Amino acid sequence: MEKKQLILIVEDEAPLLQAISLKMKKEGVETVSCTTAEQALDYLGSINQTPDAIWLDYYLGGGMNGLEFLEKIKANKDWADIPVLAVTNTATEDKVQKMIGLGIMKYYVKAENTLGDMVHYAKEIITNK
Repeated sequence: MEKKQLILIVEDEAPLLQAISLKMKKEGVETVSCTTAEQALDYLGSINQTPDAIWLDYYLGGGMNGLEFLEKIKANKDWADIPVLAVTNTATEDKVQKMIGLGIMKYYVKAENTLGDMVHYAKEIITNK
């Protein structure tokens, strides 16, 4: 039996989280949803199957933002190679450069891209991994 593709979605806006998850499932990709970076780190620390990619919102509720989460996963040898697609409501040059420096695969501004485009790119990342 073929292993299902899996993406970890870290997004604190519940309606958007549901929409991303639904679109991914329609693409044949299993999802795990987390609303905070801390919850996502707990998930990563408790599993045997590493996700094929991470969909990461920059602004998150809780104590840690997307950049801090990204720094933690890139510092962990078991998670450092997981491709990350970063999404945000705003994109300052400084923010983009910091995330690129940490090895994200792609950076999207939500208002400038359709959900379908972002899901399509995430699926490409997983498929080409």
